[in-house]
Amino acid sequence: MHAIGNRLISVISTVIVSFLVSGCTGKNPLSLQQETQSLSAITKTPTGKYHTGKFVWHDLLTEDVSKAKTFYAGLFGWTYVDKYGYTTIYHHGKPIGGMMHVAHTSDSKAEAVWLSSMSVANVDSAIAVVKANKGKVLKGPLDMPQRGRGVLVSDAEGAHIVLLHAKGGDPKDDTPKIGDWLWNELWTIDPKKSEALYHKLGGYSVAQTKNGYRLLQQKEKWRAGIRDVSKEDAKSRWVSVIRVSNLQESMKKVVALGGEVLMKPHKEILGGNVAVIVDNTGALLLIQRWSKPITKGGK
Repeated sequence: MHAIGNRLISVISTVIVSFLVSGCTGKNPLSLQQETQSLSAITKTPTGKYHTGKFVWHDLLTEDVSKAKTFYAGLFGWTYVDKYGYTTIYHHGKPIGGMMHVAHTSDSKAEAVWLSSMSVANVDSAIAVVKANKGKVLKGPLDMPQRGRGVLVSDAEGAHIVLLHAKGGDPKDDTPKIGDWLWNELWTIDPKKSEALYHKLGGYSVAQTKNGYRLLQQKEKWRAGIRDVSKEDAKSRWVSVIRVSNLQESMKKVVALGGEVLMKPHKEILGGNVAVIVDNTGALLLIQRWSKPITKGGK
């Protein structure tokens, strides 16, 4: 992705998240053991292969999972399997993410948020890198019977991400289909510090475009991007993008399903191929029309 511009940045609010395996249920909370057991594997069958730096999973934390399921089923055709308080999302027969209920506290409303997981070769080594770069460990590391070993961290600028070494390997490196996760980018108030951290965490090489956008790449794959928001009224955070075939039709569905379009496509922003939306529970994400492969020269 290229510059999204000030209009997009201005819609972002501060996101405060809870880890997806602790304290996320409501009136009848599960034990930590039950919660870790409930989290499904990220692949249907083990692949035995790992792609360090790849974004391999996305979890929606929301106060209303039922509403969210209706929204995304209508918008992208996602299907679901519920087990032990956790919802696994399927698309084209493969698992692509999950949903979990987050209860509000007595003095604040729980904010819906998509939380991304990045593959790392060794969770404990990754934690050391985060700490050495002034980041924080927010929860974990935890060993999850089906999912693998993971930890929730915050980088020095406050962006949250799960670092995961999945049990059985990462999903195959396939081209995202319509309705799949297409891209992830970091909006940061200090791009140089962010680049230094994620270069080490993901084993990325970094290429900077003319407008200052940083591409995190690995061999022939462009894994993610870094956007400078230091001049905007915004906090650092990771943002995820879903691929769509028709933006106009997708936006109509967003509204019909109870969501909101925060920024419509603009010809100066990615040639009019991206829109900012929130789902019917308040979680923000981007939808993008894209026809090229996510490789060097294609993204």
